[in-house]
Amino acid sequence: MRDMWRPARLASMAFVLALLPRTIQTQVSSNSAAPQARAVLEKGSADPDPDTRREVAVALSLISNRDPSAALLSKLVKDKDALVREAALASIGELRDPKLAASAKDALQDEVPEVVFAAARTLFKLKQPQGKEVLIEVVEKQAKAKSGFIQTKLRDVVRRMKRPRSAMLFVAQQGIGFVPVPGLGEGFSAMNSLVGDTDFSGRATALLVLAPDRSPEVRELIEAAFNDSDWSMRAAATQIASSRNERSWGPKLVPLLDDTNRRVRYRAAASLLRLTAPNTR
Repeated sequence: MRDMWRPARLASMAFVLALLPRTIQTQVSSNSAAPQARAVLEKGSADPDPDTRREVAVALSLISNRDPSAALLSKLVKDKDALVREAALASIGELRDPKLAASAKDALQDEVPEVVFAAARTLFKLKQPQGKEVLIEVVEKQAKAKSGFIQTKLRDVVRRMKRPRSAMLFVAQQGIGFVPVPGLGEGFSAMNSLVGDTDFSGRATALLVLAPDRSPEVRELIEAAFNDSDWSMRAAATQIASSRNERSWGPKLVPLLDDTNRRVRYRAAASLLRLTAPNTR
C-alpha cells in the first residue's frame, strides 16, 4: 500500500523543485525593484496634489521602520496641508519607531486641533509621556503646565478641540482595552456609533484613547466620567466599563439607567446586563 503512493510523492516533490528557480528569480526581481519603489514614494511625497501626498503618508504605515523611506514621514508631518500632517502622524504611530517621536512632539505645537490630537495619540502609542499628558489635559479641560513643554498656544488648541476625526479609526482598532469574553458581544458597533456621533466631544474621545492605560490616574478619570455633565463622557465611561468587563463599575451604571440622554441610558442598561452576566470574567 505504501508503494502505491510513492510515485505521487515523487511527482509532488519534482513539481516543488521545478518551482524553486522561479521563486528565487521572483525574490531577486522584487529586491532589485526596491529602489524603484522608494523613488515612487519619494516622488509622491513631493506631488503638488495634497491628496496624493496624503496617500503616500497613509501608505508608509505599511513599510518597515528600518526602510529608508520611513524618513519621508518626518517631512510629511510638516506638510502645509493639515490632512497630510495628520495622516503622517498616524503612520508614525503604526510604525512604532521611537526615532520618529521627535516629529510627533513638534506637531503638538500645530495650530490645527486634529493634528495636535493625532500627535498626542501617536506619542501615547509610542509610550512617550507627553502624549498621555496632553490626552489627560483634554479630558480634564485644563492645561496644568507641569513642564515648559505645554505652551499657551497648545493650551488654546486643546480648549478649542471638538471631535477629532483622526481618533475614529484608532479607537476602533485599539478596542479601548477590550477584554474578550465567550458568549458576550464585542460592542464595536456601539463604540463606533459613539465616536461617529457629531456631538461626541474631544474630551470623550481622548478618554477612549486613554482607556487601555491601567494606571490609577486614568482609572480615576474614567470613574469621574460616570458623573460628568457631558453626556459623551458618561457614555464613554459606560462603553469602557463594558469593553473592559469591569464588574466593580457595575454600581456606577445603576444611576445612569435614568439618564436624560438616551445614548447613555440604553448603553448603561446593556452594559449592566453584560457585567452581571453569569459568564462574565
